[in-house]
Amino acid sequence: MLSILIDIGIFSNFFSTAAILFREPFEFYYSYAPLILLLIIFAIKFPFYTPNLYILIPLILFGVFNILIGNNTINNFLKIFLNITINLVFYQYVMHYYNYDVKLVFKKYLTGVFLISCLGIFQFVSFLIGFEQGYYFRGTLSLNKWNFSLGGFGIRVNSIHAEASYLGTTHAPAAFVSIYKLIKPRTTLIDFPKAVVILICYLLSSSSLAFIGIFLSIILISLNFGAIKYFLATIPIIIIAFIYTYNSSKDFRLRLDGLNKTFIEGMLDDDDQVLNKKASRARATSLIRNIHGSSFVLYNNYYVAMKNLENNYLFGSGLGSHEIAFKKYNLTAQLGGNYQFNAADANSTFLRTLSEVGLIGIGFLLFFMFNFYISKPRVGDVMQEEYWLISNAIFIVIFLQYLRQGNYSLAGFFFFCWMYYYNYVNMLNEEATLQEKEKIDNQHLETAL
Repeated sequence: MLSILIDIGIFSNFFSTAAILFREPFEFYYSYAPLILLLIIFAIKFPFYTPNLYILIPLILFGVFNILIGNNTINNFLKIFLNITINLVFYQYVMHYYNYDVKLVFKKYLTGVFLISCLGIFQFVSFLIGFEQGYYFRGTLSLNKWNFSLGGFGIRVNSIHAEASYLGTTHAPAAFVSIYKLIKPRTTLIDFPKAVVILICYLLSSSSLAFIGIFLSIILISLNFGAIKYFLATIPIIIIAFIYTYNSSKDFRLRLDGLNKTFIEGMLDDDDQVLNKKASRARATSLIRNIHGSSFVLYNNYYVAMKNLENNYLFGSGLGSHEIAFKKYNLTAQLGGNYQFNAADANSTFLRTLSEVGLIGIGFLLFFMFNFYISKPRVGDVMQEEYWLISNAIFIVIFLQYLRQGNYSLAGFFFFCWMYYYNYVNMLNEEATLQEKEKIDNQHLETAL
């Protein structure tokens, strides 16, 4: 019973982004309570993982330097640094608690996703039949940060996640494994019925991130597990699926069109310096009305990050400082302060890191993402195949987090990162053990001859 309660405490941070205890001086989610309690217990029971200091010490040095030169404030820095420190240390302890058995941990995660997906499908069915208590969870489950939105197939399913995009991110590894299960039924990480349920809920979210996750899953499965010819064969399928999604999902289409207008066509580029303040505001307002809100928010934070990087390109302006940079450079200033969304988190971990930790931080993100990636399984070796599956599954959630989620520790992101790292380490250790065993067997054979 105790082990089950510990499991719930550990995994609650994955699936409880919709309930907060208080908002100031930072958002304190209910799931933080078991995290803090377990952190104290684990800190007493397990040794501290010293390599964590390789990450924390540079962040402290860069942070203090930026505070001293006026780029950041002590409060802004401390609340983000402490958040990162707690999550980094805690989830490493968690891996120790599970004896670094990444496959066991990943299976527990898949079980959680399955249960949340069942609730998501119930939410969708409840919406179809008009049972409000079954789909409007803010009142039913007292989720005070939970958002409800129409779209997709009638309702954008988010189950108990704060919004559909959180489901699209957090469930992405499970969706990858589920897609693989449909193609290669032999994997034992998940059974077929659970895979179907997870995929149905994932699609019902109508989240742009979910669609990106699916497209990336198809690409990775065809390219890495098979060969170039399989990847080329799936290109028409990907194109057809993309066109269908673009035409059938209004929300996906509007977001994509918005990204095209901002990042490619440059509709918001400030290329007319002769406009007076009133004309400039009218022009910006007109442009924004033709762009999906989330696309504008992403572009706005991209603009802020790039401007901030110009002055702090190497080490950034310090953890928590994007909020200050936003006040200096954001494009909504000419709109009287409207549309100031994601001012603190940049709407993207990649953009936020670029702004707050500079090119050094981005270099670390890219190094981590690609250095510990497992590209191909050994043919016919089920164990190696599972290492590959887990690595590629988590690669997708890391990619989506970098792309659109600006909260460094949202939904147990550090837990995914530690699983990603130890999955790679476990594979290397197993390979070394097998090579050593093969070497000893060969020596015995030579002795016998």
